[in-house]
Order: sequence, then C-alpha cells, then structure tokens
Amino acid sequence: MKEKKLLVALIMAAVMTLLGGFTAFASTYSGRLDSVTQDKITGWAWDSADPASYAVARVVIRNQNTQEIVQDTTVVASNYREDLAASGKGNGTHGFEVPVDWSQYEDGVYSVQAYIGDQEFDNTISYNTGTAAQEVSGGSFRSLGVFKTTAYCPCARCSEGWGRRTSTGAVATSDHTIAVDPRVIPYGAKVMINGTIYTAEDRGGGVRGHHIDIFFNTHGETTQYGTRNVEVFLVQ
Repeated sequence: MKEKKLLVALIMAAVMTLLGGFTAFASTYSGRLDSVTQDKITGWAWDSADPASYAVARVVIRNQNTQEIVQDTTVVASNYREDLAASGKGNGTHGFEVPVDWSQYEDGVYSVQAYIGDQEFDNTISYNTGTAAQEVSGGSFRSLGVFKTTAYCPCARCSEGWGRRTSTGAVATSDHTIAVDPRVIPYGAKVMINGTIYTAEDRGGGVRGHHIDIFFNTHGETTQYGTRNVEVFLVQ
C-alpha cells in the first residue's frame, strides 16, 4: 500500500510539473526544514486538502557565495513522525530525510531551501562547511524561531564603558560573541545566525526575550548591520 502511494505521489509530481507546477494547490501545502547535520537534511511536508497522501518536496542546496546549486533532490515525504501526528499533521506520515555528503563541497556557507512545486517552505537553513562546522562537528541545528538581532561594539556608546569585557568574563570577539537574555538562551550555548556560529557570552541591558545583540569590532559595522529579524538555530 505504501509503495502504491509513493508511486502515485511521484506520478502526480511529474504531471503537475509538466502542467506548470502546483500553483492551483499552493494554499493547501505546507512544509518546514527541521535540521541539517553532517549527513542528512530532515523536514516535513503535507497537503492539508489530502492528508492521507504523500507530498513530494524538492530540496535545494545552494552555495551562498556563488549562488550555484550544488544539490537538487526530489523526495517523497512519507516517514512517520510522532510529533507530526501529535500536532495534527494528518496521520503523521509526512516526514522526509535527504542524504548529503558535505565533504564533496568546498568550505563555505550553503543555504538549504525546500519547495512543493513553486511554493517555498516557511524557512531556510544555512550550513557552514568551514571552521565553524568543524567546531561543532557531529552536531545538528534546531530552530529557536525568529529573533530580533542588533549589533554592538567596544565603543563607549555601545558598551557603556565595558569595552570587550562581558558579563561572563570572556573577551568579546567579532564573529563569535553575542549578548542574550540567559532566560531564553543560556550562557555558553552556541547558535547559528546567517551561517555563522556564535557563543552566548554576554548580556546587554536592553536585551530581553527573543533579542540577540551581535558583537562587532567597530561602530561602523554596527551601524551597517542595523536591526534584522532572522531565524536563529541552536547548535546541538
């Protein structure tokens, strides 16, 4: 029975692509990428109008520097997941896994996107195959949701005389230190923001709840960064 459903799903995907995609059905589809690890990408996809069927997703890995697509995989979302069933996603058989061998790609930041037809999933995940990836070798990423992110530096205006000193005693370093609300992100936790791995080492006076302050070396960089709402991933 499962094999028959898989065949039907693949045939439907091919037919819809030939007819110009799933535009007419876009509103009934939803999906999300859950995590990217050293060997696989996981997520889920389903059609709320036909919850007993298997949705077909397209997972694309793109080099963020060159925008080159390095892997393009079509996968049937047919894995059972208890969390999906518990959250009301049909019968729960809507998960998927895509194998990936990051060692075949050059060091850099890659974006992982997924689609059902022309409809993009709710989120994109970045994966760093360079120094940051080595630092968290064997780990995976879990979304913490969208945070407001701002920037600060050692100048008196930003640090109020603290300079590079932090509330944990660490020396603040660019591309490494962030200020957090420790009730939301504990000190010492590593998170990924826009492909860079940071460590929670500081706490700002105005940092509350879903707000992260990113440390930069100069005030010019903080001004250029401004305020951005981005998805933050916990390194596990």
